[in-house]
Amino acid sequence: MKMKPPLKEHIREYINPFPNRYTRGMFEIRVLPHEDLDYDDTIKYWRMFKKFPNDFAAAAISLLPKDVEFVSYDHLNNIILGTKL
Repeated sequence: MKMKPPLKEHIREYINPFPNRYTRGMFEIRVLPHEDLDYDDTIKYWRMFKKFPNDFAAAAISLLPKDVEFVSYDHLNNIILGTKL
């Protein structure tokens, strides 16, 4: 029997990678659908955003670069606040 990957791992595939930031300090990262998604996958992205907010937030936060510390996540606006170390 084939096991499904955890929901967090599945959601990560739908999120556009975050850009690198070269200056230190606090900044906002807008969580957007991956650029290569077709119409149906974009609908799935927003459905997962609405139906699984905790898994969606965990997936987005797990994509942060190693040198960015998570501060907060604004679910209503889909924005992560992070600090570049």
